[in-house]
Amino acid sequence: MKIKIGEFWLCEDGQLAPNSLRINGRRQVQIAQFLRASAARPLNRMNTVTTLSFSVVREHDSTRAAEEYMLQHEVAIPAAGSVTFICQDEHGAESLFYFDAGVLETTEASQVGVSTEHAYALLGGRVTIKP
Repeated sequence: MKIKIGEFWLCEDGQLAPNSLRINGRRQVQIAQFLRASAARPLNRMNTVTTLSFSVVREHDSTRAAEEYMLQHEVAIPAAGSVTFICQDEHGAESLFYFDAGVLETTEASQVGVSTEHAYALLGGRVTIKP
């Protein structure tokens, strides 16, 4: 899977494929507790928020390059924008999915030698097939 926010690639297939991909969809639910009712009643308010989280491991030419990349990477990422998810099969056919107005909620980075690992959490509404 390839994932980009705006024109910035967070991950691409191959070596930069997402690790630990997780999708969490939450709906706004209000609990109505009526006076003398036998039970509370959950009301679906229909506002969906989807969180998609994953990590990417990047290899660098040197320890110094890994350190520099890690320090500069946070500044380079857009905080919000249209998010595109591109899934490919073994023949190269693509399926596209979108968050219309995605927000990069969190980023986290760690370094081990010449490798850096970057964890991302994206928030958006529903994942759609229309941009």
